[in-house]
Parts: sequence; structure tokens; C-alpha cells
Amino acid sequence: MRGVQFFGSSVCHQLPERSFQVQEIILPVCGRCTGIYMGFGLVFLYLWYKKRLYHNKPFSTQQTILCAMAFLPISIDGFFSYLGIWESNGFLRVVTGALAGMNLPIFLILGGNFQVGEENEDEILNGKEQGFILGITLCIGLLLWKGIGSYIFSSILISIGIFSFWMFFIYLMIKNLCNKKERPFWRYAAIGSVFMISVVGVCMR
Repeated sequence: MRGVQFFGSSVCHQLPERSFQVQEIILPVCGRCTGIYMGFGLVFLYLWYKKRLYHNKPFSTQQTILCAMAFLPISIDGFFSYLGIWESNGFLRVVTGALAGMNLPIFLILGGNFQVGEENEDEILNGKEQGFILGITLCIGLLLWKGIGSYIFSSILISIGIFSFWMFFIYLMIKNLCNKKERPFWRYAAIGSVFMISVVGVCMR
């Protein structure tokens, strides 16, 4: 089974069995990355739609624990799979990827927007919204695992996820480096994301 061309490189050529096939076409990333990028993309789109990209309210203790625990499944599955203790599969990869992918952006937003010594009362996401986004991510991921869905839609969502993946990290860095002064940080982050994706694309040729 051949891989697909992504950024000019056959990314899935060596491990096509780890990527989902939709409409007889292999997706350009593995099942775990599919879940991660879809989670990133959906969180970004939701926060952008709700105009919460600058919100900064810290989590409750319960929400912090739940968010932190969301990274355990992907760590356990990846680590023990690497050691050869068990063989992961598409179902585990997309579920663990989705859990991590939709929770990490929330930490990055909080890290970039939190103001020390000031009131931080603008909620980023509540528990119900987290569950809603996670549910959508899992539903799409599990459909792809079954080979059901649209390749174009899936690729667009993954692309948005890759774009927002870099953007969240760049936003966190430049927001803190600039000492949180009022600037169009998300615009800078978007430009930085395009730059990083271009650099990775060139290096993979």
C-alpha cells in the first residue's frame, strides 16, 4: 500500500497501516496524529467562534486534574507500544490522540493569557464544552477508523489542526516574551505558523 504525498514527502510510506484510509485514499498523518490535530483544530475553531482566544480564567482543581489525566492514555499507549509490551491499533491511537489534542490548547491559551496579580475571570472552556468538543473529535475519528467519511473534509480539518498546532505554541511564546503588552499576537502567531509549516515542508523534500 503506497503512502500519500504530504509536503512533498511520502510520510506514510513506511507505516501505511497506522494511517486511516478514507474513500480509498490514505490520510497524510497517522491515526494518533489525526486525533491530535482534529482536537487542536476543533478547539481553535470553537474558541475563535466564541471570541475566547484572549480568555484567561484558571481551571478549577477538578478540571485541572481531568485535563492532566487526558494525557495519560496517549503516554501509556505510546510508551508500552514502543517497548513492544502490546501492539496499539487505530482505535486506541485516535482515542488517545483526541484526548490529548483537545486539552493541550487550553493549557497553552491559559499560559499565554494568565495575568499574575490580576483578576482572571474570562472562562476559556467549561466542562460541558470540553465534553462536547471531545465527543465531536472522537466521533469523527472513529468514523475515519471505520473508513467512513470524506477525505476532503478530513484533510481540511487536519490541515486546520496542523496550522493551529503551531499557532498555539507560537502564541504562548511571543505573548510571554513580549511581556503581555497589547499587540496583535494571534496575527503574529498565524504568520509564524505559516513560516514553520513552510520550513518543515522544505526540509521534508
